[in-house]
Amino acid sequence: MTTTTLVFLVLAVAIIAGLSFYAWRLTRQVNAMKQAQQDEEASGELHLRQHQEELVNDIRFIARAVIAGQCEITEGVMRTHYLLHGLDAEVWVREELNMIRSHFDATRDMPILQAYKELPRKEQFAIDSRRLKLEEKHKAAIEREFRWLNNYSFPQVTLLQ
Repeated sequence: MTTTTLVFLVLAVAIIAGLSFYAWRLTRQVNAMKQAQQDEEASGELHLRQHQEELVNDIRFIARAVIAGQCEITEGVMRTHYLLHGLDAEVWVREELNMIRSHFDATRDMPILQAYKELPRKEQFAIDSRRLKLEEKHKAAIEREFRWLNNYSFPQVTLLQ
């Protein structure tokens, strides 16, 4: 074997070894990136599951509070509307929540917080009277619907399962 052949052979082995090392490093980087992506997805799924569980717990808490008379019906309906749309908006349109939806539609435009405080006393009284009449009229049906909602399992929310 001549010296030139030996030099080429050593050079070829060095190039192949260098390329092999480079390919090995790239493979490790790709695997590390895949693992980081899987970890991030798992973390995101866990965070979403925890958020969904919090929403379900909040919905059930409000339902129990309305049933127990610890929360005004209108406030419970408004809060439930907001929470259900953050969790599973399809539940809001179910037949089982017909009266809650109807009450929401009847009270959604009533001013609250600062807008309510800025109204003259006479208008506040009129709004309160209208709201209380609606609450009294629909109390039994709304409480029945909140009992149903308290026991609902939210099967469409797959991460809860």
